[in-house]
Amino acid sequence: MTGARKLALKPRGDKRAPDAKLEPWPILIVDDDEQVHQMTRVILRDLDFQGRPFKCIEATSAVEAAAILDLQPEIPVVLLDVVMETPDAGLRLVRHIREELGNHQTRIILRTGQPGDAPERDVVLAYDINDYKSKAELTAQKMFTAVVGALRAWIDITTIERLNKQLSELNDSLEDKVSERTAALEESNRALARSKTRAETALLRETEAKAQLRQFLSMVSHEFRTPLAIIDSSAQMLRIRVEKSDPGGVARLDTIRGGVQRLLGLIDTCLADEQLDSGRIVLHEKSFAIAPMIEVALAHYRVAAPTHLYSTRTEPELAVWGDPGMVALVINNLVGNAVKYSPAGSEITVGSSQDGSDVAITVEDQGMGIPAEDLEHIFERFHRAPNSKGIPGSGIGLHMVRQIVEMHGGSVTVESRLRKGSRFTVRLRPSPGPGAEGICPVRDGLSGPTPDDTVVAPGAGGKISGSDGG
Repeated sequence: MTGARKLALKPRGDKRAPDAKLEPWPILIVDDDEQVHQMTRVILRDLDFQGRPFKCIEATSAVEAAAILDLQPEIPVVLLDVVMETPDAGLRLVRHIREELGNHQTRIILRTGQPGDAPERDVVLAYDINDYKSKAELTAQKMFTAVVGALRAWIDITTIERLNKQLSELNDSLEDKVSERTAALEESNRALARSKTRAETALLRETEAKAQLRQFLSMVSHEFRTPLAIIDSSAQMLRIRVEKSDPGGVARLDTIRGGVQRLLGLIDTCLADEQLDSGRIVLHEKSFAIAPMIEVALAHYRVAAPTHLYSTRTEPELAVWGDPGMVALVINNLVGNAVKYSPAGSEITVGSSQDGSDVAITVEDQGMGIPAEDLEHIFERFHRAPNSKGIPGSGIGLHMVRQIVEMHGGSVTVESRLRKGSRFTVRLRPSPGPGAEGICPVRDGLSGPTPDDTVVAPGAGGKISGSDGG
């Protein structure tokens, strides 16, 4: 082999100085000629690639090389002689490396001194080798070039295989995650299906309960009114008789009649609330002035409850778009509550004003007020604040107020301080203009009552009542 002297005068293959911390490149030299081993060591001794020197691992036979590769399959380059213990020992080793060991990463460079015994074309076609060199032409520079080229190819191949392995692992991991997510999604779907079934069952039961409640209220209204009317008429007749003979009994008879009227009012309130809740109401909306309606309501209470003072703060020309009968019911409920929960001699003020794009109706009293923790529940059905104990009421009035206001597309709010009073504010749509009128069917917040269950609101000439207060 030639070129060793020239190599001493040439610069290193990589300008960076070898890093002592980096492992050297292992190069397997397989040849039965000791001089070949010696010359190869000399050539590679002072060279490096990517800052790493070369380390020569030597084998003098194909059998010895096979044993080394069994233990160190990660050797990147093999410089292999063809003719050793047998004329085709090197070629047999190639087969062993590729087929038996399954090692396709190691780069194999054949070096033969007798190319006639293993012609290059036949060997390249028949065996999985990466380079073919004749020892006679293999100078130091050519050997270095061949080794570096083989190393670069080995780095690329191992990098690709490593990335492919990582990609395969990621794919496996992704498949596992997809399977887990799919299973979780299927379980969520099953849970949703179970929840849907439970919700549908609950809704069916609620619908049935509401239907039963409706039947019960209808029965109560029908069955209770007749005996209550008998009791009331009998009390009236007795009152006429005892007015002259026993004046002290008049008060007791008036108490009986008051109880009858209160019970009838409670029945009417429950029926009205049920009609509103079931959506069996038709709103006959039109434009009307709100100030006269407020005056009518207060005129009634000035006679019915003269123990209180009443004042108004209204804008005379302010008009509202809604069902007059239903809006009147809202005002009566709020004023009735104010009277009920305010001490005698206190003032109740009802006002109306333009509030942005809405018409605001306010009812303000100087009563006992509502505890802060009850404010968010005050419009719920049957809810009564703890400080209202001892005062007659069903807890339905304010619930009806909210239902009616929301049917009109408005809102109702409350501000209150204990022992200072409360202020209820109803916001409704203003009138779109004079002469406007329309019918707005309402059923569960949507339009379209069926013909057989429609109850006409007061604005259409029908009757819905119920104001025993909240």
